[in-house]
Amino acid sequence: MKKFILGFIGFGEASFSIAKGLHESSKPEVVAYDVMAGVMPIVKQRAEETQVRLLPSLASLIDASDVILCATSAKYALSIAKEAAPFLKEGKIYSDLNSASPNVKKEIAGLVDGTGALFADSAVMEIVPPYKHKVPIAVSGSGARLYAEMLNSIGMNITYINDQAGSSSAMKMFRSVFMKGFTSLMLETFLASQKMGVCDQVLESISNTLQQNSVEMLANLLINRTAVGYERRISEMEDVVSTLEDLNIAPYASLATIERLTWMGSIQLKEHLNGIVPKDFHEVLDLALELSN
Repeated sequence: MKKFILGFIGFGEASFSIAKGLHESSKPEVVAYDVMAGVMPIVKQRAEETQVRLLPSLASLIDASDVILCATSAKYALSIAKEAAPFLKEGKIYSDLNSASPNVKKEIAGLVDGTGALFADSAVMEIVPPYKHKVPIAVSGSGARLYAEMLNSIGMNITYINDQAGSSSAMKMFRSVFMKGFTSLMLETFLASQKMGVCDQVLESISNTLQQNSVEMLANLLINRTAVGYERRISEMEDVVSTLEDLNIAPYASLATIERLTWMGSIQLKEHLNGIVPKDFHEVLDLALELSN
């Protein structure tokens, strides 16, 4: 693949870490524009360290780059895309790496595709600094396939999802439902366990369950059995809430669990499954979505 120039809009920690990895591997030419370059010395320091050429304006950045990566903040993603659109043209790929919602990414795609340029909705799936340019990135949109080919050719770690903008951002968002929720569950579990002096034992028990099963196996085990046994689980969690309150530990996650289990009862999952535990959790998901409409 022929050489190309990579341009960053915003040269914060994420952009710098990716650029640093590319610089260490001697690929490729990288330029950047950061509105704070004139007032934050660290921007210039980072650029000098990675031999990234700082450009004076958004227009000059887009003009000089073949692939443009916007890595600023989710709240500015759409406004920056609107500002960038007049300078985009056929032959350019504009990618947004911000953690914006799927709907925002679709709006940006409309702006970019309307210029003749291609759009890549990039969802960064891990913390960037440890991985540098190898950080896993899922990508979708009109330019996703070409974007993946180009960036993978310089050693990056891009996974093509599909041609629909918003898909990769949805992946990241829904993954966050689990990761942030899992963190909350861990905190509530271990706060109570620590207070009762059984934290290490609870940790070992949970570790055994997680290590003996894949996530798919756990989904089939837990979701499917809960679909026909939510009443008992609600009762158990009510006791958990009482215990946590007795320990003066706010049961935020446990109350949310009761609410979700109660919802399963409200759509009568058990009745529609005839009380039979399904083999595949996708069956439960499809039925729940159907009953929720």
